[in-house]
Amino acid sequence: MLAEIDLMIRGAVIGISGLTFMLLWLNPASRRKSYCVGAIAVALAGHLADTQGISGAWSEQSREIAELIGHFMPVAMTWFVIDIFLDDEERKTKMVAGIVVYAVIVWVICLTPSSFSPVHLAMSVALDLGLLYLAVRSRADDLIENRRSFRLIFVTAMLSFGVTKLLLDALLWPNSYVVWFDTGYATAVLGFTIVFAHWALRPGRDLWVDQSGADTPKPVESEAVNAHVLGLINAAMQDEIWRREGLTIGAMAEELDVPEHRLRHAINRDLGFRNFPAFVNGYRIDAAKAALTAPENAQKTILEIAYDVGFASLGPFNKAFRSMTGKSPRDFRRMWNVADL
Repeated sequence: MLAEIDLMIRGAVIGISGLTFMLLWLNPASRRKSYCVGAIAVALAGHLADTQGISGAWSEQSREIAELIGHFMPVAMTWFVIDIFLDDEERKTKMVAGIVVYAVIVWVICLTPSSFSPVHLAMSVALDLGLLYLAVRSRADDLIENRRSFRLIFVTAMLSFGVTKLLLDALLWPNSYVVWFDTGYATAVLGFTIVFAHWALRPGRDLWVDQSGADTPKPVESEAVNAHVLGLINAAMQDEIWRREGLTIGAMAEELDVPEHRLRHAINRDLGFRNFPAFVNGYRIDAAKAALTAPENAQKTILEIAYDVGFASLGPFNKAFRSMTGKSPRDFRRMWNVADL
């Protein structure tokens, strides 16, 4: 009886995840970002097919194929986190590159003999924790409410049965085994699959639209829906609130005396930005370009100008400046024949 229930649960997971990918792929707006969902669906199918309830009736060769497909999950999950939770500039950091390389290493270890299982389990836990960190680290600056809410769902799911299963595998491997363990795990995966499908396929899921937001500030238009909040934003930016070091959207909402969610909505939906640093840095880099080309600032160092426009250090300033102009501050200044001391 348990085997039949197990089989139905796994079949439901595979069917729902595959259907979710197909529906996202059929929508041109979500097609590019649907591929990471498809990768997880395929890896999940291989993983579930290679465990209790399905693979027992398969040939050894078929089981090996399913196992090989299932081993792709670390790379697929890393792809998903990077593609869904990070915008273009966030994906270009050394940290993200390091996690991608690490995920590939974990995948390669999956292909080694079972004698490496303790090493694989430990590295998989570390990878999951790294992906959790990526998912939560930029939540405070995220202006897309749908993505912010899904971060909580994702983190809860990862902590509740992702990391937990890996730890239980480590405790139970290789001598102990609980009959209902794999079925319980498959049931948890089914619950998350249903939640994800419901969330991903509802109308208005704008995080599937592949856009990085505006590169420079947009003027506030009086006909915008949130005219009052936009007016407050415009006044605050003209008063150069963006020069405050460490400015957060929470601090700005408090300054303007408006609910934080309304401020997020206005900056995202009406001004076109997907995260708060990109919005603020647009003003800062515009001011920095003016300062770097002004003759009266010829004696100012680039670091001083970075401080003046609100950056706490030179590294983030150089990165933001290059991202928006394609040049380093030093090269930009040299183009205008202003000495860099």
